[in-house]
Amino acid sequence: MRFLTPTDWRAWCSERNIPTREAGSFRPDITNENFYTTAIPYHADSGAKINMARFLLSLVEPKPETLLLIDEWSVWPSSQHMPLFTRFREALRESRPLIECPAHLATETDKEDAVSIIAMSLLFVWDCYGISSSGRDAFHLSHDEICYFASRDESTVAMVRERLAVG
Repeated sequence: MRFLTPTDWRAWCSERNIPTREAGSFRPDITNENFYTTAIPYHADSGAKINMARFLLSLVEPKPETLLLIDEWSVWPSSQHMPLFTRFREALRESRPLIECPAHLATETDKEDAVSIIAMSLLFVWDCYGISSSGRDAFHLSHDEICYFASRDESTVAMVRERLAVG
C-alpha cells in the first residue's frame, strides 16, 4: 500500500479525469454530471458495516489499484479511536499523520487492509472516498452516515441498485 499526500492524490485523480471541488478543502467531486449515483443503505450494526466495507471495495476493485481517501475525521470525536488507526498505519509502515498523508493507494494484495480502512471509516463515522483506478466507479461515505455509489456507466449504477433493491 502506498500513502499519498494531498498533492499526490489530486494528481492521481487528475490523471483519471476525476473532477475535484473545493468545499473547505479539495475533495473528489463524484456528484459531477459525468457520474450517475445511487444511495447505499448505511447500517448502524457493526457487523453490517464490515459487510458494507467489503461490498464497497468490491464496487471499486483494486485492479490495479484503488484510491481510498480519508477526507474528514474528528467530526464526531466520541465515535473514533485515533490510536487504533494510527497503529494500523504504523503496521503498514506509515508514520506520517493522517493530515499530512490522508490517501491510501491499495492494490489487489492490499485488499484486506483496504477493507479495514473502509470499515474503520464506517465505524468512526469518517468521510471516505473510494475511487477505482479507471476513474469510472467511486463511492463516498459521509460523517452524516450517508453513503452513495457513483459510476460513469449508468448500467453499473442500475446493477448496484438492483443488487441492493434500492430506488
